[in-house]
Amino acid sequence: MTAPLIAFVLAVSLGAAAAAQDGIAGVVQTIDGRSLKGRLTVSSAGPSAGRAAVAGEGGKVELDVAEITSFEREGAVANPLQAPHRVWLRSGFELPAKRLSGKPGGNGAPAKLSVELPSGLVVDVPINMVRALRHGGSGRNEPALFAADLQQPQANDDLIYVQKDGKQQRSAVTVAGMQKDRIEFLLRGEALDFEFAGLTAVVFGANTGFAPDRQGKPRTSVELVTGERLEGRLLGVADALQLRLDEGVVVAVPARDLLRLQVASDRMVWLSELRAKVEQTPAFDRVWPWTIDRTVAGPGIVLGGKTFNRGLGLVPRTRLTYDLGGRFDVFEAMIGIDDRGGPQAHALFRVYVDDVVAFESAPKTLGLPAEAVRIELHKAKTLAIEVDFGKNYDLGDYCAFADARVVQR
Repeated sequence: MTAPLIAFVLAVSLGAAAAAQDGIAGVVQTIDGRSLKGRLTVSSAGPSAGRAAVAGEGGKVELDVAEITSFEREGAVANPLQAPHRVWLRSGFELPAKRLSGKPGGNGAPAKLSVELPSGLVVDVPINMVRALRHGGSGRNEPALFAADLQQPQANDDLIYVQKDGKQQRSAVTVAGMQKDRIEFLLRGEALDFEFAGLTAVVFGANTGFAPDRQGKPRTSVELVTGERLEGRLLGVADALQLRLDEGVVVAVPARDLLRLQVASDRMVWLSELRAKVEQTPAFDRVWPWTIDRTVAGPGIVLGGKTFNRGLGLVPRTRLTYDLGGRFDVFEAMIGIDDRGGPQAHALFRVYVDDVVAFESAPKTLGLPAEAVRIELHKAKTLAIEVDFGKNYDLGDYCAFADARVVQR
């Protein structure tokens, strides 16, 4: 065989091998209850744009992205990294950051805040879509008024907090732009700038920017092994995952950084997105609030060492009833006592379908792994979830329905 022919055969072989490895290996869960193991791809162009495929040992299964509920990358291990900085977006999301810098605007484009995530990915967000930033680090305490200003920003003024000669200052300004290592602003009509190194925080005015339009469903929530969570429109999956945030920024997530993704569509709705009728019985003359995407212990839901970003936190006795209008076929959730609950936690979980008990758990205590619940709804009109007092009445019963959702086949 001649050298050119050998080179040609080798190139074809390598190309075929590369093609065979397209996609990200893992397990896809579908709205109809299937578990598909293989390499996930999502087409980003052409007539099949938005179509997903899972190539496994049994062949290839094609489906719409809206038919996917979740995907777990094979071999992925969560290793959350601490980040000294934080960015709040007007769309409602928060981004941890290990480095912040600026990018100047030009040709009609606004200046941008460059956010380097713990994973190393960089997200460039137009500053008019940023709600606030906290530039932290060693020896840089949070400004005294920052938390209050974050909750209730000025209407038409931006607030900057700087540290100079060991002292912190807070000023009402108009942020005008950004350079790589400086923020530009107007103070009483005078154009000034200040170095990022001395900037401790910024809270933008309620009316000095705008929240972007929310992209429609299906929407994809992407979790990275380093702890970040991003949400938006899934554009494609090949050797990396492409996601467009509501801010218009397209992020390419390498396969090695992906932990899992979850898809929300009109065929799958999180209970946390639905309005609930609430019934509660006080514990020790106190009614505890029910919470969305967290428990009273803090952000997120932690069951048996696993953290969930979505779900509902309830303290006995609480019942939440949802009007489903006969639209859905299945209810799914992971249930248990949040790992941050009290050592004497002891509670019961129930699910009602059209006012009839469809599920009642054995008593749940601290430290048990999450229990998967899947209940056929048969187009029911109402669904209710409930947590009730156990033998210890209520002593740290931080109950959770993690990943609680209703699905339409």
